Amino acid sequence: MSSEEQKSRKALDKVRQACEYCRSRKIRCNNFNPCQNSLSTVLFQPSPLLSLETIQNCLDSFFTYKYPVMPILDREATYASLHHLHYSPTQYGLITALCAVIMMQTEISVPLGKEGALDNFQQCDSMLSVDFLIKETYRARNCCDQVENPSLSSVQSSFFLFTCLSRLGKDNAAWVHLRESITMLQILRLHEETSYSTTSDPSYATYGRRTFWLLFITEQAYALQHHHPLTLRRPINLPVVEDDQEAAIIYGFLDSIDLFRNFGDGFMSLWNSTKRDNPHPLSPRPLIKLQEFLKHAIPYVRERPEIQQADLLITRQWLKMIVWQLCLNKGMLSSNPIFDSMSFHYPVDIARDVTLVARLLPLEAFQANGLGILGKIFDIGCSLADVLLVHPHILDASTIEVGPKDYLMDLVHTAEFHGSPSSSSI
Repeated sequence: MSSEEQKSRKALDKVRQACEYCRSRKIRCNNFNPCQNSLSTVLFQPSPLLSLETIQNCLDSFFTYKYPVMPILDREATYASLHHLHYSPTQYGLITALCAVIMMQTEISVPLGKEGALDNFQQCDSMLSVDFLIKETYRARNCCDQVENPSLSSVQSSFFLFTCLSRLGKDNAAWVHLRESITMLQILRLHEETSYSTTSDPSYATYGRRTFWLLFITEQAYALQHHHPLTLRRPINLPVVEDDQEAAIIYGFLDSIDLFRNFGDGFMSLWNSTKRDNPHPLSPRPLIKLQEFLKHAIPYVRERPEIQQADLLITRQWLKMIVWQLCLNKGMLSSNPIFDSMSFHYPVDIARDVTLVARLLPLEAFQANGLGILGKIFDIGCSLADVLLVHPHILDASTIEVGPKDYLMDLVHTAEFHGSPSSSSI
């Protein structure tokens, strides 16, 4: 090998080595000197209005109330990153997006005007703080080319932005950020099992896999509510229960995945179709089978944390209502069905079970889930109201009996007590 070739080979090997900054943080390096990531830290400064204490309070609330249904962040690593946010705008954007999610739920966040509130924002309401945090997230994202060089933190920050925007009623913007999160996850090849078997970082594999499945659940639920097509499939293995301290949470997370496992392309094709798309009668058997599955799903739900119980039990009833609506739209229901789920009155049974859940679980379990769970209760209440309007005779009952009208009022009171959801909430 000539001396010129040797110099060229050494130069190539040098370029292939990530800089110390990127190597220490396990992020992709563009190999320029200075590295683009390092250069961005010189230009980027976290807002002085957002104190470390505020961030820590938001993280405390997240890991207490939201982590059971969003187990996608490493607790120890996330807290450790707080002292180095000025080195990583990507991580700062993840933190501010997470804080925005928490600040939207005043029941679980530190009240403004009290210790730990946003500095200089003590007299402002929570929505102003959320707007500030969302803008900070965008500012941080503008300091790094996360589209060309995404990271797992980029995927997660887009997911948290989706969560905020959907709860603000900005459905189109929310959908864009959910798709952005999924697209970046696919750029990282985290929708492929080989990416997990070849990585040398077990923590990255663990939280990357959980992030994939959280996006899978979220996309399916949001697509059902807004009649969108699906992007993610199920080509990777399920999350593994690795830590005894988190076993109950991860088993509950697996329960959530299980609830949605039959709502794939086949169901979504029917859900989004019109009579013109399906001019011929459809067999009700697959939908009857799906209702029977939901009826007996999550058999160990009582062993899960109460926050997860609320999410799982309400989501199961909501999915029953979704399947019932499809049967109604396709003309499959009957006044004398063999299966209760094929009855015109089935929303009465669903509402009864929802009111029972609301009475058995504590208020905090519903508050932790936020408007997402209320949106599902709202949808169930709307279906029940429609049934009572079309079939008023089912209201005929003894005055001493609890009936459909009582269930409807209970649903209304539950929604009013927890907040005013809209049907766009999820």
